[in-house]
This record gives sequence, C-alpha cells and structure tokens, in this order.
Amino acid sequence: MSHVKFWSSTYKLPVAVGPVLALMIAFASTPSFANSLQTQSFIGTAYGTSAYVGNSVLIGQTAPVTLGGTCGTSQQPLNVPGTQAGVNLAPLVTGGAVNTDVSDSGQTAAASADTVTVSLLGGLIAAQELKAVSTTTMNPDGTINVSAAGTAFSGLTILGIPYGGNVPANTRVDLPLLGYVVLNEQTFHIENAMATMTVNMIHVHVTLGNLLGLQVGTEIVVSSATSGIVKVFAPAILNGQAFGTEVDGNLLASTPTAPAILPCLGTGGHYITKTLGTLSLPGVLSSGTISDAAESNLTETMSSGQTLSTVQGLNILNGLIKANVMLAQVNAVANQGGQVFSAGVDRFIGLSIAGHPEIGDNVPYNTQVNLVGLGTLYLKRILRTNPPTHSIEVRSLELQVLENNNYGLPIGLDVIVGDAQLNLIPAANP
Repeated sequence: MSHVKFWSSTYKLPVAVGPVLALMIAFASTPSFANSLQTQSFIGTAYGTSAYVGNSVLIGQTAPVTLGGTCGTSQQPLNVPGTQAGVNLAPLVTGGAVNTDVSDSGQTAAASADTVTVSLLGGLIAAQELKAVSTTTMNPDGTINVSAAGTAFSGLTILGIPYGGNVPANTRVDLPLLGYVVLNEQTFHIENAMATMTVNMIHVHVTLGNLLGLQVGTEIVVSSATSGIVKVFAPAILNGQAFGTEVDGNLLASTPTAPAILPCLGTGGHYITKTLGTLSLPGVLSSGTISDAAESNLTETMSSGQTLSTVQGLNILNGLIKANVMLAQVNAVANQGGQVFSAGVDRFIGLSIAGHPEIGDNVPYNTQVNLVGLGTLYLKRILRTNPPTHSIEVRSLELQVLENNNYGLPIGLDVIVGDAQLNLIPAANP
C-alpha cells in the first residue's frame, strides 16, 4: 500500500501565531477511485426567496436544497426536494410559498424553484407563480450544455403593468425612485471541464433612497435554481472555504466575512487570499484584521488542498470573550491509490472568557463551555463526515444562544469565528 506524506505549506502565517499543534484526523482508506483518475461531480442548488444588504441577511433562503457543497457530489442518482410556506416581512416580501428540487442522474444535473403568490416592495411587484429551472447536461462527446427550458412567469405585474409568461432572459425594468429589477436573470459559465447555470426569476436592486425605508444596496431574489457539472482528471475534486465570522439567526444574521473560496477546478497550488481590516457587528462582536486563504492542486496522481483563517483582536459581547489571535487551518490529500488524509489545526493566543479562568490558550479540542444565562460556547471545534464525501471543518469559536439573555440576542443565534473547511469529492464507484 502506498502512502502519502502530509506536507508542510509554504504559506506564511502571521509571526504572532508561531508554531501550531496539529491534530491529525485520518479517514479510512477506500478503493473508490483506485481504478480511475476521472472525477465527475453534479451541482444543484435551489431556494425560494432571500433578501440581503451587504453581509447582512434580511431574509434567509427559503426551502434551500442542495446536492452537496459548491462543487456538488459524485453520487447519483440523487433527488433532494424542499418546501416552505411564505414569509411576512413587509415591505420586502409577503407570501411566496415555494417548492424546490435538485437532482442528478446519468449525465444530467437539474434544479428548480417554484414560488407562488408573492408580493414584493409593498405590492410594486406581484406574481401568481415564478418557476425557475436550470439543467446541465454532459454530451457523449464530453461537451457540456446548459438550459433554462421550463422557466416561466404567471400573473406577473410590475407597477401595475402585466408581463407575459415568456419574458426574455435578463430583462431589466426600472423602478422609479427605488432602483431596478431584473427578470429571468440567467448567468452561466461554460468551459471544457465545467459548466454551471443560475436562473433567478426576480432580482431586485435598491439603488436609491426611497419612501419604503429600504437601505440602498438591498437586494431581493425570488425563485433561484443553479445546476452544473464538473469533470477533472484527478483522484478527487476539492472544494471549501475559509472565513472570519458568520452570524446565523432569524432576526440577526451576517454572511461570511472575507471568504476565500476554492474553485472546483483548483488553483494550481496558488493561494486565494482575502483580508478585512476591521469588523464591527454591533451588539455582537468586533475584531481587528481578518485574513483568509485557500489553495488546491488537482493532478492525475494527487488532489491536495488547504484553507486557513486568522482573526486578530476578537471581542465578543463587550469583553465576555476575547482573543488576540485565532488560527484555524485544514489540510486534505487524496492519492491515486484511493487513500484520503486530512488534518485540522487550531490555536489561540490571548484567549480569555469572563467567569472562566480555567480556559486559556491551550484549551483542548472540542471544548464546550456552559455560559450561564446565554448558551453554549464551543472552542477548537472540529466537524467531519465520512464517505461518500470526506469533509473536515475547524471552527475556532462557536457561540450558540440557547437562553433569554441580558445581551438582547435572540434564542437560536449561532455565531462562528475563524472557520476553515474542505470537502473532498472522490470519483464515483466504477
């Protein structure tokens, strides 16, 4: 049996971090791609409605479904349906019950989102039905096609003007004293080894100050479907990301900050880096510099990758939790013989938690701390899954709000700081 030696990265970490302690997590070896160097994955995602401004989520995606991460899965056939009632957040969105679906079979990936009885912007835009369909197909000669066939509007009106069922792709309609909306928005990317297509039936952009009180930069998307296929000559496809912070909750949310995201076809061993000078999420946390990086290299004999997140000067809930430096790092390797190796590393400098003097920089991995009158704090948390998709995620810190509290945070809020993750998609069984 051949062996793969875990490598040392040439990526230069901040001097303040110093040496780190590695926690090796090895998945069981499997022969799933021992006889083939070709890995093919199927991408499918869909949701009904979402609204956001910058990194702040106003309405989380309704009925979201996916075949896997951003690079999909090699498993087939698969079918993942979803359904959800409408939302009520006037004047942004009211109504919009939705059925979503993603699937793969043979050489096809498909996604759909069917939203009904929805009203946007206090009734300026309304529709009886908005159905987005995205399909990606691999032809016998290896070329890839994308299609939006099946996409349709029903009962759509904008500013009282009706629009028929066959609205041309990427039709723009101006909204006076507000912004504009794009109908049947279609974006696609096609190359030899990969193709993807996203269909958004409605995409509102608020670009002007307005009587509705909506912040400039607000965007609303209704009925979104994405499909795609990725094909590489390598033992596995790697996807993943590193980001500084993320806040997830019904009443308070923030998307990942400074995310460094791996492309499905790899980076050729070069690092993608993202940096944010300072961060302030009022009432939750603040930080100094956030630095994230990701790289992967896919060859016929080996697939390898690494993601890293460094957060400096963290302060959560006005000093309840502090850290000078936090580092999360993940590495993964798959070789031609079907072996998979992965490792997660986490390190703190200057960690302190009010009321818990026993917690310091050398806290063990997967430590849980009960914060009375607030919830549960996880430190150096490592999450992983087994085949068919090998994944490993390191979260330097995660705070889950489980109780009514003096900070005014809603129950169910999830705060993640310093996140590095990798998903390894092996070739399907012959």
